[in-house]
Amino acid sequence: MKIIFISPAFGEKGQKSKGLPIAPPVLEYLTGLTWQIRPDIEIELIDGNKETFDPDSLEADLIGFTVLTPQAPWVYRIADRIRARGIQVVLGGIHVTALPEEASRHADAVVVGEAEEIWADLLRDAERRRLKQYYKGGFPELSGLPRPVTNLWKTNYIYGYFQTSRGCPHKCAFCSVHKFFGGACRVRPIDEVISEVAASKWRLFWGIDDNIWGVDFNYTIELYREMSRTVRGKWWFGQGDLVSLEHPRGDELLKYARGAGLTSVLVGWESNNQHTLAEYKATSKQGRSRRDAIKRIRDNGIDVMLFIMVGGRQDSYEDYDGIRRLCDELKVAAHPVMATPFPGTDLYDIYKPYLVPGLDWDWYDGNHAVFEHDDPRMSVAAREDELISLRADLLPVPEILRRITKISMKGFPMSHITSWMIQYPLGRAYREFARDRDKESARQ
Repeated sequence: MKIIFISPAFGEKGQKSKGLPIAPPVLEYLTGLTWQIRPDIEIELIDGNKETFDPDSLEADLIGFTVLTPQAPWVYRIADRIRARGIQVVLGGIHVTALPEEASRHADAVVVGEAEEIWADLLRDAERRRLKQYYKGGFPELSGLPRPVTNLWKTNYIYGYFQTSRGCPHKCAFCSVHKFFGGACRVRPIDEVISEVAASKWRLFWGIDDNIWGVDFNYTIELYREMSRTVRGKWWFGQGDLVSLEHPRGDELLKYARGAGLTSVLVGWESNNQHTLAEYKATSKQGRSRRDAIKRIRDNGIDVMLFIMVGGRQDSYEDYDGIRRLCDELKVAAHPVMATPFPGTDLYDIYKPYLVPGLDWDWYDGNHAVFEHDDPRMSVAAREDELISLRADLLPVPEILRRITKISMKGFPMSHITSWMIQYPLGRAYREFARDRDKESARQ
């Protein structure tokens, strides 16, 4: 039997982009899981963001996609063409877990949730061409997981990745993670994480946990302590909350995190607007003094970037300038995205009456406003224009260099190097997006 796993094109209208500098983690892991069960299966991997391929010429017994919301229309179009040729298609991922009935119209099988506990059954059924409509995965313990298979791509990447946990203790209204992973947090055995990272061919990593230090505080300290002792020449960045640093062992955590190779962290600032934070149910994850938490992270030689959503229904026009002032005050970068109510989240239910009619899922990409705002100054077009302007103001090259000089020398040189490696490509991508939007506007 042969399987092709495809990472979908990302973004509005399924336009092919340069893709991410990290290989699609889910597909590498699914390859490892498949070979753990059936090492005789032939597997091919395709990155739809980096490769041009013809769906009408693919040959396989089963073709699988993992689907995020803005990728769904592209996946559905390609899947329909593949199925028309008699090839079986399976869809999985956060979007199809939220909307399995929608996805089932474009697939022979839909995986709802995590795959480990149902994958052997699905492979057996695919080989017999007797796939069920739905396979509902459970929430397995994370010991003995297969290692990702990294050598099947025809494309190149800069970073590897590793995962130490699944889930997040916070229940933010805009996020589907806590629902997707069953509302509980699970961690991998420390020795398995360390063995995987140490054996990896990569030197630079993304830690793809949803919260790199908020899941289990004592576990995380022990993990980072052991990584500090046993893993050399590996550096990484990830994302985390701010409230965890108020733990009495917060400074110890940061010391071991830097020793374990953490060079930069994307922290969930979420919003400057307190009304918005309340609507997002994100107030508790910020802690009592989030500005102090930012300073402590940087004083430990770890760079910081703020994850911020803009344009929410509680936001004001003045909040855009507030973000500019915040970044200047804290001497940190920000990654601003449009507030987006993804299906399966509480925010989707709250914003459903205000959604712009007629938009397909590929508009839900963090760049476009997909709901109406009561303030006339916050029209759909105005919010999109302000986001583009804000991004341009936050990541010009001179500003990036100025921020890098503010990182503590405790992290020299890798925190400074990776800060540039994160900020410069992001700023370039923002500028390219702005140019493309200007060209589109000029044509219209």
